[in-house]
Amino acid sequence: MKQVTYAQKKLGFRIHATVFIPSMLLLAVINLLTGAPYWVLWILAGWSVGLLSHWFFVLGPGARKPEAA
Repeated sequence: MKQVTYAQKKLGFRIHATVFIPSMLLLAVINLLTGAPYWVLWILAGWSVGLLSHWFFVLGPGARKPEAA
């Protein structure tokens, strides 16, 4: 498997977070314009878990430390 640098991991997370924000805003606007039921909350909850997991395992306390050669 290809070794990924810390900078690449950070960029990957930044892209994930950057796509998350406008996507959620767009979906929220669509859902508010169409009215109840408010399905956007399910998408927000699911994607938030994914984003939090991405942060935890790539940049947070669950990140693997590089092995000593």
